[in-house]
Amino acid sequence: MTSLRPFQATDLFDLNAVNLDPLTENFNIGFYLEYLTTWPSLFFKSVEVGDVNSGYMMGKTEGKGDLWHTHITAVTVNVHYRRLGLASFLCDNLEYITDAPPHETNFIDLFVKVTNSLAIGMYEKLGYSVYRRVVGYYGNGSWVPNTKMVNDDKDAFDMRKGMARDKGRSTRPDGREHRCLPHDVTF
Repeated sequence: MTSLRPFQATDLFDLNAVNLDPLTENFNIGFYLEYLTTWPSLFFKSVEVGDVNSGYMMGKTEGKGDLWHTHITAVTVNVHYRRLGLASFLCDNLEYITDAPPHETNFIDLFVKVTNSLAIGMYEKLGYSVYRRVVGYYGNGSWVPNTKMVNDDKDAFDMRKGMARDKGRSTRPDGREHRCLPHDVTF
């Protein structure tokens, strides 16, 4: 039986079972603590019987006006608990929280490597669609001169799911055809 609990600073000591996986994005401790102090209700973990941390969700809200949205910074599940629907459960919970007051965001977005077909498939089943391809997003600061220089190992899809109040303004059916550079992604 899975339950959700707020993430706490001491949980950072238990992340190795989840973070030592090549599919998981890792951050420095200050980054985790910033999320924990700024968006505590949007940083939570899934726990199994015996207090085993099976995964976590890091989210935030940002933007203004029509661009007011929820951003999924990280959602990851321990390799031993995958294929059970936990990532979907974590995403659904974040959507539930941020669709209601005090957040009431217009859409949810996330970035995923264009080669991560499992994650892309999961997000599409949850109602997300590709909004645009961000050329060089995972390039670690290396300069990309234009959007014609695509690289599947360094590019990301900006995927979005519009909430009811968004009325379709933040999604597009041909998102894979739209390209931008990382510095064009601003809210």
